[in-house]
Amino acid sequence: MYSIHFWSRSVLSKITACALLAVLTTACKREEVGQPRTDSQPPSAITSTKVTATPGGAVISYSLPNETDISYVLCEYTGDDGEKKVTRSSVYQNSIKVEGLGKVAPVDYSLYLVDHSENRSQPFSGSFVPLEPALQTVFRTVKITPDFSGVLVNWTNETQELLGFFLYAVNDQGKWEEQGLSFSSRDEDVRALRGYDTTRRQFGVRILDRFGHTTDTLVEAASPLFEKQLDKKKFTDGYLAGDNNTSHNTRPLSNVWDGSTSVIWHTVPTAGFVMPETFTIDLGVSALLSRMVLWNRLDYSYSQHNPRFFEVWGSNTLSHGHTDKYWETDDWKNEWTLLGDFEEVKPSGGPGITNEDKAAEAAGFEFLFKPGAGKMRYLRFVIKETWQKTAAIHFAELSIFGDDSVH
Repeated sequence: MYSIHFWSRSVLSKITACALLAVLTTACKREEVGQPRTDSQPPSAITSTKVTATPGGAVISYSLPNETDISYVLCEYTGDDGEKKVTRSSVYQNSIKVEGLGKVAPVDYSLYLVDHSENRSQPFSGSFVPLEPALQTVFRTVKITPDFSGVLVNWTNETQELLGFFLYAVNDQGKWEEQGLSFSSRDEDVRALRGYDTTRRQFGVRILDRFGHTTDTLVEAASPLFEKQLDKKKFTDGYLAGDNNTSHNTRPLSNVWDGSTSVIWHTVPTAGFVMPETFTIDLGVSALLSRMVLWNRLDYSYSQHNPRFFEVWGSNTLSHGHTDKYWETDDWKNEWTLLGDFEEVKPSGGPGITNEDKAAEAAGFEFLFKPGAGKMRYLRFVIKETWQKTAAIHFAELSIFGDDSVH
């Protein structure tokens, strides 16, 4: 037989109270987790620094005190506009970067350690003089030189800072027009302003950085060189031994100078060629060459056998017969001139295809030839890689520009 006991209300209350006391006592012995409780005790101060001036700023290095309640390092300094600026650095680093200054002038700064309660340490104060901002250094390297149908704008950017280049030209009515803003971080780069006759006119360049600083406008007067599109009716297959001029499904090399971007050249994928692969075009005339425009096979946008990385070489004469084994070696490069080592660039840079990407492809990719190379009649293309790293080549059209009236 089981006996059942009924507890009185007073006994139950005592048991409940004891149980709660036991729980609270246990909880008080547990270690706290998460962010520490707030307090008003600031961390120790930074006691020494090492400053390395950089273009438009500085890198300030320091040692942190041996404390655990430190959240980040804060630097206050005065910007070019006289306003107080703030930058922060993680406690997992031993330096902080100041950037965006546009003047070579002393800058006062104060460093603070900040704890989890946002208490600031006493400041460590110092000063530095930044190096010349990158846009000013690059501005001094800019050169504007006459070129076919316009000018070339060249510059050197040793720090590879991302900069914007405003290009200007005086129109036929004598008024300045902005011709676009182009961004670049390459150590050496060039842009072309085209579409002008040989009348002498003024061209200009102004540089912008990511902090909103701008340079003055460099202005140069220049007389553009005469340029025209070479007559494609004179182009022929300039086959040299080793070239891949195969035709897949009756789509020959001559399709790239038929004037239509809807008809393509397509090599035979199983013909046994491997990259790098070559093909040669006889322009039919000797000409000073300025540039070319290449159109992809548009229904395979930035994919399949469209060229991505390639070289273009030029020569005005052939030293050996077309079928001579000489052309299958690299010896021919000692006689020919490298007119350009090119990459077909997708504007978005991402994995998908944007409207901007499609527009660039539909307009054709422009590639500038090396200036001052002399007259050329033969162009040999070295395809180094297609967009899908295939063994075949296809693209739709090719236009060549220059001057074939020079004797």
